[in-house]
Amino acid sequence: MRARHLLLTALLLPLLAQASLRCGQNLVEEGDSVEQVLAACGAPAERKVNPPALRNNNVPKFNAAETQFWTYGPENGASRHLKFIDGKLVEIRVER
Repeated sequence: MRARHLLLTALLLPLLAQASLRCGQNLVEEGDSVEQVLAACGAPAERKVNPPALRNNNVPKFNAAETQFWTYGPENGASRHLKFIDGKLVEIRVER
């Protein structure tokens, strides 16, 4: 029984942990919009936008999404990498 609880906890913990990033006195979290992150952190040092995949007739493919990859820093030896899908922050990574 105890092993089952440990396994369940190990599987669910990553789902419960939501990454956040401090920008000055502001805090951004996964789920925030592009606009919210811009307001809190300002313009990124690097920004790459990938439009949704298109069919031959220039209509977006089914379930195609725009992705954006932003980089802030380096600051204090760390770069912060943000990934957006369809305007929502889905991943925050810090690399030293």
